[in-house]
Amino acid sequence: MFSEQVPVTPDVHYAVEAHYRAEVRLLQTGQYREWLQGMVADDIHYWMPVYEQRLARDRRPDPTPDDAAIYNDDLGELKQRVERLYSGQVWMEDPPSRIRYFVTNVEAFEAGNGELDVLSNVLVYRNRRQTEVTVHTLGREDKLRRDGNGFRVFRRKLILDARVTQDKNLYFFC
Repeated sequence: MFSEQVPVTPDVHYAVEAHYRAEVRLLQTGQYREWLQGMVADDIHYWMPVYEQRLARDRRPDPTPDDAAIYNDDLGELKQRVERLYSGQVWMEDPPSRIRYFVTNVEAFEAGNGELDVLSNVLVYRNRRQTEVTVHTLGREDKLRRDGNGFRVFRRKLILDARVTQDKNLYFFC
């Protein structure tokens, strides 16, 4: 899919990375409503499929949105998850986790009609309570749409590298 596409210009690539830095700032500071309002498109599909560890000879296709998923959200479902965080009823986030996001290896490609296909890697470092520390690495495949002076994500596929996680929950956005 991406190998046949034309990379964006350096100016556009810088703008994409600036967009991701702004997104991380909102998420790290718990400004989830602002993230939804300013960075996420109304037609978002936010998806973290469940992958299984397979032998090399197993040629079954990759998961689709119809298969099992950790997240398979549209805007309404993302809003519900965000509002739960503000409600004080998410016991696993009281006190709130301290989260740092590291977005690296950003590759952006023109997709036509003002859209971009973007690949990146994300490291999520989360500290909860006094001694609970978890680290997650993910591959991320985004589709961004130009919106005024910036971008909005309208497709986000998160590929969690670990098949089994030691974390108590995956209640974070990235």
